[in-house]
Amino acid sequence: MFRFLSLQSLFGSVILAIVLLSASAPTGAQEAGDRNISRRVALVIGNSAYKTLPSLPNPTNDVGQVAATLKESGFAVTVGINVDRLALEGTVREFLRAVQQADVALVYYSGHGIQVAGQNFLVPVDATLESAYDVETQTMSLDLILDHLKQDSRVQLIFLDACRNNPFNAQKFWMAQTLQPVGTTRGLARIDGAVGSLIAFSTEPGQVALDGSGALSPYSESFVKHASEPAKEIRQILTDVRRDVIAATDGKQVPWENSSLTDNFYFRPAPAPPSVDPMQQITVQAGSTTSDLPIIPPHNETGTTLTVTINQLPQAGKLLLNDGQLQPGEKLAASDLPRLSYDATEVAAGTVGLLGYSVADPYGQATQGVVALTVSENVNAKLAERKRRQEQLFQEMSAYVDGLNRSMPATIGVGPIPTRLPEAPATMTDLTLRVTSLPDKGIVRAADRAVEAGYVIEASELAKLTYEPQIGTEGQSFKLTLQASDPGIAPATLSLKPVLDPCDSAAAAPLDLQGVTTGKLPNEIDPKLALPACTEATKIYPQVPRFLYQLGRAQLANRQSKVAFETIKKAMDAGHTRAIENLASLYALGVIGPSDVRKSSEIVQAAAEKGDPYALYAFGKDLYYGRGVTTDTERGMKLMLQSSELGHTFAMNELGNIFLNGINIAADPQRAIRFYEVGVRHNDIYSMNNLALIYRFGNGAPIDLDKALDLFTRAAEGGQPYAPTNLGRMYRDGVGVKKDRVAAARWLEMGAERGDYWGALDRAHLAQEADQGKPNTTDAAHYLALASALNMPGTGDPKNQAATELANLPEAAKKKAEAAFLTEFTAQERTSLPKAKSLDERLAQLAHAAWVKRNPRYDLF
Repeated sequence: MFRFLSLQSLFGSVILAIVLLSASAPTGAQEAGDRNISRRVALVIGNSAYKTLPSLPNPTNDVGQVAATLKESGFAVTVGINVDRLALEGTVREFLRAVQQADVALVYYSGHGIQVAGQNFLVPVDATLESAYDVETQTMSLDLILDHLKQDSRVQLIFLDACRNNPFNAQKFWMAQTLQPVGTTRGLARIDGAVGSLIAFSTEPGQVALDGSGALSPYSESFVKHASEPAKEIRQILTDVRRDVIAATDGKQVPWENSSLTDNFYFRPAPAPPSVDPMQQITVQAGSTTSDLPIIPPHNETGTTLTVTINQLPQAGKLLLNDGQLQPGEKLAASDLPRLSYDATEVAAGTVGLLGYSVADPYGQATQGVVALTVSENVNAKLAERKRRQEQLFQEMSAYVDGLNRSMPATIGVGPIPTRLPEAPATMTDLTLRVTSLPDKGIVRAADRAVEAGYVIEASELAKLTYEPQIGTEGQSFKLTLQASDPGIAPATLSLKPVLDPCDSAAAAPLDLQGVTTGKLPNEIDPKLALPACTEATKIYPQVPRFLYQLGRAQLANRQSKVAFETIKKAMDAGHTRAIENLASLYALGVIGPSDVRKSSEIVQAAAEKGDPYALYAFGKDLYYGRGVTTDTERGMKLMLQSSELGHTFAMNELGNIFLNGINIAADPQRAIRFYEVGVRHNDIYSMNNLALIYRFGNGAPIDLDKALDLFTRAAEGGQPYAPTNLGRMYRDGVGVKKDRVAAARWLEMGAERGDYWGALDRAHLAQEADQGKPNTTDAAHYLALASALNMPGTGDPKNQAATELANLPEAAKKKAEAAFLTEFTAQERTSLPKAKSLDERLAQLAHAAWVKRNPRYDLF
């Protein structure tokens, strides 16, 4: 016999049930905090197509699978496939720019690697490793990358599937000041990470990994498989990987790792528990069977299969599925709930019955739901009204979802950008949208968790969606597609367009690892654009110190030295590393007072310790030459080598100079040439000029005038200040080319205009030489005056030949040169020109003022 409850007592019981159920739900394997996916960045490199070393079949296949797995786990992934040395540098720099303030930084490398003196090096596809000079100019140190990650991220994860047999011809390589043997050890060297690091090798240190016979290496194949499993902690993943690889290689390969992690880490944490409407009310017709009860089905964010367990059935009537009566404890699929029928043929009107159920996901998490079934004599009117409301709601939902179709810019490097999608009306509490496609690059988040394809988002969460574009994606466009739970509603597409802030476009610094783009040299900054852009950026994003630093660069370009000094100091205090080096350079140049190399060296050391390429070069040079600091040639060279590895051509040229001329070390022209060649591959105009000088005069290599002419020409056309003079001399003397005074004059004038004292002096000499006519003493006076103005104490001509020769020229020629200089100034400008005691001094002052007025490229010296 059934016991009937009054409506008042029934709903009192329902409220008590909900309170009790919510106190115990959700249940699961992880705490809620583990479900929030933090800021994660990854570098994935796969090198297969080596040009001179043995090719490897699987690394490039590994990359695609590993990168996809990491992206699904919420990582912003920087990918490099078959990268040569230049591409490796660029890929690593792009990754390091993304690492800033990351919670987790991961590196996955598959390809050739080599260990020398206990250090591991990644080998790009154009490496030959045939001579002792090649490790430092053809590879990249893994330690260098890891040092950056330790400083800029909370957790570091390194995966190395690079332990192949040593295929290299050379058995000794230069490491700073020491020639180190490769030794007989195979594979890679053990790495001990700092607290918060995990270093995983595809095989034991000193042993060799196998490529296997499948599309992926045994290690990568197993890694992809297990890292894709939700709610599995990383150390369990690596245990499973080890087991798989040992089985796949018949015990020939045993993966190994060294962990100092202090917290659990999950590639794919368990998602939020199933979402269930905790209390639904449904009215059914008395004396009949109602099919397809409008129970709102549960869902979870990942769209995985959910299991429903019946905990409580109505005390009156029968609950049916496929004409079979449900029993307490019975399990069904979540999709079965809207297919249930309720037999109320023997149930009195006014009866309310409870259906209680729990919904569990594959990760052991469960949520409770309750449906109150009210039996009524006449539900037709209610059904009609419900149908009308449903149709109206469908139209509202369709209009709302259609309104999600839009395009939005997303500024790079300022954190997650709110999509600002319209909030769903309160009537759409049941609307969910499945993510059917995600941007190829960048991370979409709902609140604090990363979203992946297949995730289900409740309408109430749409307004919280953010997009964090990936560095290096400016100018591209990405799609986020959402499909409503009702298939009758057309999908919505949000077009996401990563853009650079105007301040980054106008004043970013080269090789700034806290920047977001390649940057501009000082002379390339237009203060009319950069000043307002960066002033605005500092107001909009006061929490981003790079904008403050870039504002300082714009102020320097606008010749506001003292203001720029204060701005750059604020950027340094706010944590921008390049600002430290820039401030140090201002001290060294005497921009805000007398030059103070000791203060400069003291300041720049902090930036070098943080791994800034410019600071590594500057402080390394200070140490090597003992400028403002105690001499330490070994450490100084190591720092400059690190700067060179990161692509700083200043370091390449300084190292070339050291090895070519034997400064504090035995001369080694071949080693110098290697660094100049790397600089040339970077399209560096100074390396071109330096290498051209070697081929011109045969210092370290046979004379090759064709190569010298080509390199001098490329350097000159690129803006190098001394290359035009070198070219002018070749044309003047007929060295490697036919003698040509007109071409010589043109090149020497270019060198003089760029600020080369010797170019100006040689052009003056050319004017004084009789050739089919009289010497042009006026031109000679012009260029001797310019040379006198350009001569730099300490680095120029100590005898100042130009001044001596200018004094010996006829007065009339000098008066004509003076008149020509004055034509370059307005009447008002002439009144502010300095007063001079002699005509020679006045000519030099006029030459300098005219040269400055033409806005020369100071940064070229």
